[in-house]
Amino acid sequence: MKNIAGLFAALLFAATLASAEEAAPALSRFSLGAHLSYWNARDLDNLDLDGAIGGGVIGQIRLFKHLALELRMGGYGAGSTEDVYLDGEGWYENETVIVCMPLEAGLVALLPLGESFSLYGGPGVGGYFFDGEFRSTQGPVETTIDMDLGDETGFYALLGARAQLARNAALFCEGQYTWVETSLDRAVGPLPADRDIDFSGLSFSVGMLFTF
Repeated sequence: MKNIAGLFAALLFAATLASAEEAAPALSRFSLGAHLSYWNARDLDNLDLDGAIGGGVIGQIRLFKHLALELRMGGYGAGSTEDVYLDGEGWYENETVIVCMPLEAGLVALLPLGESFSLYGGPGVGGYFFDGEFRSTQGPVETTIDMDLGDETGFYALLGARAQLARNAALFCEGQYTWVETSLDRAVGPLPADRDIDFSGLSFSVGMLFTF
């Protein structure tokens, strides 16, 4: 009788564990997130352009418990508008816009600090695709000139903090310093020809990361 009771208890315990596993299946190694960012690139102030505002998406693959590979894709835009008066011609409204689309890959080391909070950081490399436009408007007449900005390779270093809000959802904030330059081959509006534009600078991001 005791053997039967023990067997019944063991079966009940096993069934409880199986039920718990069905209710909370193990999470995969893949995470996907999105963020909003502000990129304070070095030369933007010199060109009288506002800081680059944008965002992006992040895909993360956990290689080991405390190491992950990240793939990042984003888009940023910076611009300014200026009213200019020319003798004998009148007032012009000039608008300059520069955009950048980074495609990045890097390694991220994770440092857990308790059950729901962690720090992370690491280096990475990326391809940075630039484009720009200068538009001058006087009354109904509008002139648009495309900038010939070079696409470049750059590097970055990342440091952030993550708070686990649920089992598969986390809120993160991070700072990223990027080293990259682009160049302008011909004069456009207020920008001279053969001008190197230093986009190196610190960006700040806030976003959500979901694990599947």
